[in-house]
Amino acid sequence: KHLVLPALYSASVAVCLGQWRDSASRNGSYDVLSSRIADALKLTDGLHELNEVALADVMSFLVVEKQLCRLLRDHILDTAELLQPDTLLSIIRKRLAGYWCAKHLPSTHDVPRLALHYVYQALSVAIGFFNSLNQSIQWQANSPELQYKQYCDQHYQFDQNYRLFSEFADHARAEGWDILKDLRDKIEAVYDEQVLLPLSFAWDTHLSSGLLNHWSVSGKNNQQEFFKVAVKPLLDKGENRKVYVIISDAFRYEAAQELSEQLNGQFRVQATLSSLLGVLPSYTALGMAALLPHKQLEYNHKAEVSIDGQPCASLEQRHQILSSVNGCAIKADDFIKMKKEEGREFVRSSRVIYIYHNVIDAVGDTASTEADTFDAVRKTIAELSDLVRFIINSLNGTHVFVTADHGFLFQEKQPASTDKSLLDQKPTGTVKAKKRYLLGHDLPDQEAVWLGSTQNTAGATGNMQFLLPKGCNRFHFIGGARFFHGGAMPQEFIVPLVKVQQLKGKSAEKTKIKTAPVHVLGSHHKITTNRHRFQLIQTETVSDRTKPVTLQVALYEGDTIISSIETVTFDSQSTDMNERSQWLSLSLQGKEYSNKKLYQLILRNAETGIEEQRIEVIIDLAFSNDF
Repeated sequence: KHLVLPALYSASVAVCLGQWRDSASRNGSYDVLSSRIADALKLTDGLHELNEVALADVMSFLVVEKQLCRLLRDHILDTAELLQPDTLLSIIRKRLAGYWCAKHLPSTHDVPRLALHYVYQALSVAIGFFNSLNQSIQWQANSPELQYKQYCDQHYQFDQNYRLFSEFADHARAEGWDILKDLRDKIEAVYDEQVLLPLSFAWDTHLSSGLLNHWSVSGKNNQQEFFKVAVKPLLDKGENRKVYVIISDAFRYEAAQELSEQLNGQFRVQATLSSLLGVLPSYTALGMAALLPHKQLEYNHKAEVSIDGQPCASLEQRHQILSSVNGCAIKADDFIKMKKEEGREFVRSSRVIYIYHNVIDAVGDTASTEADTFDAVRKTIAELSDLVRFIINSLNGTHVFVTADHGFLFQEKQPASTDKSLLDQKPTGTVKAKKRYLLGHDLPDQEAVWLGSTQNTAGATGNMQFLLPKGCNRFHFIGGARFFHGGAMPQEFIVPLVKVQQLKGKSAEKTKIKTAPVHVLGSHHKITTNRHRFQLIQTETVSDRTKPVTLQVALYEGDTIISSIETVTFDSQSTDMNERSQWLSLSLQGKEYSNKKLYQLILRNAETGIEEQRIEVIIDLAFSNDF
């Protein structure tokens, strides 16, 4: 207690520290000196009795930030099944907008701002993961149609959150912070036992009830119908129509949902996410063939797929097939390197342009790199977004599809013997054997596997049968086994279809991007104490076109700041106005104020520095010695 300053000075010190942290030229000295003071006070020893709520507003010391990360992590671990997310997410939102996570300031070994940012992001995703699981999740639906819809509406979010948590935790660890290990282990176990397992049981019910023999879902097109139902109708509307088709190997539904959101955050672009019922087995050769224009898919005795009698495995062969519909094929790497005029010349004589992108499968399907699968997904989303922008902005493309040959499953944990199918040896008649499927003739029907025909699941002639392991099992673990596809889990066979259009005129105007508007509630603001609370409200929900905003809020006398500076982020997607409001407190600098004078409360965009709102306030302190 002997270290506590007299009331006369405390408010001014709070203002000084806040402005010191906000100073672009002097914050480096703050980092050094605050660390020395924390050590001198043995501050770490005094934090153990305080919880995350007590520390939520403390920005003074980095050790507080580190302790908050631990407290939040432990809170999630201890109460995962009973989480109350609002309070925790509010704290995380405040910390991400605070000094120690500031993106515009350097991240160093001593002040690891980047690591803190990733840890808080991972914690936020973990809260969303467990909170979703704590809702009344219906894993089993009465029909394949409802089961399919449930995945596209809700279940995909578990795959997405699992990926995002792993991604953020990896980045934090790469920055030297591995405090999320226990939480990571818990999420891994829960994802395996409470997501993948019930999801596989749910789909097994439909597969065993005849879905494999009648591979169709009412209201959804099969993958082999893609060209006929999606591309051809656009071409038929006019001879000058061009359609671009980007096919990204192993680009699954949850990643396409993130891409769609990203594209819808761009001016003049409208992206609509739907899906196709993918072929089985869900592997590259069959999926790629199914997406090409064709009358008939066919297997030969070597399990090679052809289209109307023509081979279709290589880029050149696909280019030849597309030439029959005035189309062409190109690798994404070659396409994106083109300059505007070069690109326009390349597509000038073609009406259909197939662009083949391969990052996820190239990384995930190799044992030495499969651990980088989720980084490959992040890279893929960025590259597909660049491709779409290039087509729309440089080539004036109007119609673009983004789809895939198949999806994938990935788990952090190494597979155990229990993840291996009970199929002990390669059956007689096997032509091709991979870790997630077998192709062949006259294959045996066994309890441990699914037996199907590519005639039923892909419309392919040639009497080719397949065996798939049930659930998430694999036949063998050669060539890496944490990343896999080929089977009948929705992550593998629900193929995303993103339709992207360039908008013009009045339609384009509606796609202008803005930040969420924020206003101060109330009027005739009168400050009577040295610390005053203001209520701010976000008047529109965050959406594809309305982005979150981070504001710096302070009181001013003319151009001079006379209070602490508070940073607050508004990113709510709630339709409830009450859930979009936030309170903040400002401390006045210790000095004389006139109740005859008008002062200003200013809300400034933290990223751009632009003033968003200014309101006049009166300061009428009852006793000047309140300070």
